[in-house]
Amino acid sequence: MVIDNNIPKKSRSKDFLLVIVLVALVAGISHFVISNPLGPSRLMYAIEAPLIQWSTECGLGAPEWMSGLQRYATRNMGAPASQLAFISSAGQLHHCETGWKDGVLGGERLQANTRFRFASTTKTVTAIAVLDLINRGALSLDDKIIDLLRLNRNLKDSRVGEITVSYLLSHRAGWDRRSTQDAMFMMNIKPWCPYEPEVLIETSLLNAPGETEAYSNVGYCLLGLAIEKATGEPFREYMGRRFDFSGNSLAFIDGPYMADEVVYDTRNENFYTKNYFKNFDFNALSSSAGLSGSASDLAMLVKKSLESGPLTILDGDMHNTCDPSVIQKCYGYGVYRYQPTPESMPLFIHGGKLPGATSAIIVDPKGGVLVWLGAGASRPGSNSLQEFYDYIREDLVRYYQ
Repeated sequence: MVIDNNIPKKSRSKDFLLVIVLVALVAGISHFVISNPLGPSRLMYAIEAPLIQWSTECGLGAPEWMSGLQRYATRNMGAPASQLAFISSAGQLHHCETGWKDGVLGGERLQANTRFRFASTTKTVTAIAVLDLINRGALSLDDKIIDLLRLNRNLKDSRVGEITVSYLLSHRAGWDRRSTQDAMFMMNIKPWCPYEPEVLIETSLLNAPGETEAYSNVGYCLLGLAIEKATGEPFREYMGRRFDFSGNSLAFIDGPYMADEVVYDTRNENFYTKNYFKNFDFNALSSSAGLSGSASDLAMLVKKSLESGPLTILDGDMHNTCDPSVIQKCYGYGVYRYQPTPESMPLFIHGGKLPGATSAIIVDPKGGVLVWLGAGASRPGSNSLQEFYDYIREDLVRYYQ
């Protein structure tokens, strides 16, 4: 081999540096993919979203801000498919759809009647059912759950005997899933509610009922049992009859996806995949996270409930000592108040989250109802949800001006 001593040393140094950079780049990419297997697909969404957002279609006469909101949600909420429904204070329904039922750039465009999982926005429907029974005299806000369930034996924690329907509705019953496991979402473990309500006798509370607000799936499971006791019907059967599920898209899910259901995007989930449903009991979750349907039908149910009374989901103590500038605080009966500053327009919200599914019910002070259902999830660690609500509030302020 002949070595050309005429090659400048500076050129050889550049080549050597280029090799080092290429090796480091390959090693870095390899490490990123191995340590973060969902990373590439998450980065890919930055390319997909600008294309997906222009698939938005709205019904005739829909306000222009709705299509803009859909494009914003596509870019920032990690949902390649979503539905938006808005019922004005005058009762006019508008809707928009973005994406495809069968996945990113699929062959079947999303329709207004495509099925989405409501996740925890189911709780608002359960609250509506409870308040309806109260308005008709079949239940009372002051009813104690141990009396409704006929649990008259000695309680391990006497404070359990003070849990009322009002406290359950407003997440003030005394449980706190931030400090203990959520009994309704323990993987591959059958929850005690609704199957063994007598376990309530052995339950200990972290706080006295009414003392502290802490979100509780168990509380809404117990409200499902309260509905059963008040009506004498199984929860699912009563809800289907009372809210005419045969005449709309609403239906309870049993775990596996239905034929008319959207495909969910789980790339932004840190733990769960699309088969997450195998780990949970969706019959037990019926009253807290078990409903599905379209955004339009959910919005119509909520709007109709606001026209009933005297109690509605806009009642309850949402003006207590809590901080309304923090989302998912200041609960009343089925929604919470979100108000970033004392001068800003408040929104009354309930959100929902299951792996690959995000939802929101928003009622504005004028009586308008907005429902958004997304087949995806926002970026882990981001502040996308609060920013989304702020964006919606700004749209509504301009709409009502």
